[in-house]
Amino acid sequence: MSSSLLLPPASLTTERLEALAAFYAANLTLRPRFTKGSRWARRVLSGPGHEAWLLAWLPGQGTDLHDHGGVDRPAAAAVAVVSGELTEFTVRPGDFPGLQRQRLGAGEVSVVDDRTVHGMRNLSDAPAVSLHVYSPGLEAMRTYLLDETGLAPSKILRAGADW
Repeated sequence: MSSSLLLPPASLTTERLEALAAFYAANLTLRPRFTKGSRWARRVLSGPGHEAWLLAWLPGQGTDLHDHGGVDRPAAAAVAVVSGELTEFTVRPGDFPGLQRQRLGAGEVSVVDDRTVHGMRNLSDAPAVSLHVYSPGLEAMRTYLLDETGLAPSKILRAGADW
């Protein structure tokens, strides 16, 4: 057996992630579910070096600030808004860390590298649907609290167990 068969697939470039997220979102056939308790999330496919998740957000639903897996196997991501509108909050590092805010409407895609800390929220009055592509596949997310002193780790969420 070749040693290359034992290696995990290489991570995809951010350009490839962005293209896949836009393609999957435009060709989506699965209908999401909306739940009052929290956003709905389901892994909808996986391929060499990536996986895609479909998320449904009611008004007011969102995530904590988080990264995509941390030190052992971090993942880059592309988020395509399928319908509705989401707001992304990205931590701006520095002596006085803060949040950069970006509104994403239907058809728009945002890409984050494997070290970015960000959060997503539906601040609109209407439901939203998004498709997220991760490379490599998402194993965990570390959540954070942000205050005037900077970021503080909060908890670790494991794929399939905590969302």
